[in-house]
Amino acid sequence: MLTMSILGAPIALFDLIYIPTYWKPVTLFNIPVGIEGFLFSFLISGIAAVSYAEISHKKLKKIARYHKHFTLLVLLIIIPAIFIFKYLYLANIAISMYVALLAGIALIIYFRKDLLKSGLVGSIVFGLIYSIALIVWSNIFPLTHNWFILQGLPRIFLFNAPLYEIIFGFIFGAYWGNLYELLFGYRFK
Repeated sequence: MLTMSILGAPIALFDLIYIPTYWKPVTLFNIPVGIEGFLFSFLISGIAAVSYAEISHKKLKKIARYHKHFTLLVLLIIIPAIFIFKYLYLANIAISMYVALLAGIALIIYFRKDLLKSGLVGSIVFGLIYSIALIVWSNIFPLTHNWFILQGLPRIFLFNAPLYEIIFGFIFGAYWGNLYELLFGYRFK
């Protein structure tokens, strides 16, 4: 959990391209990427990484032979995919993140078919945790509703939480939930 939290903390830097077309959060010292973004990325990355293992009570077993150089592609595909889709002028830059994460999920399944079940279950578990937390947060602090610009996207909210963020929770759970096993050569037993 800690390893994947540390690897996930820099995800906050994507705020540099998501502000102001997708959202404009209020941050400490009013800087584009605040400490809050790093803490948020750190937390969601760790939770997504262990969701399946905690729910299923599965342990990890080291794989004797796995091909790490191919699996690094899964981690590295996200950044170029986001920028490629950004320059295709999709409705909103957030759509490029969803497409990039789905490409990463497809590669995970291609390289490691044994991670399909954990990806699906992890997606549901993390997606529900993320959605509930987002809905509670959005209702406790209703002014945060205005942080989401959603430029070029329909403003669809579910229980006062942006539908696009709820979808992100499920997709992120499927992608990030299997990265540790993929990158470090483990399988669930």
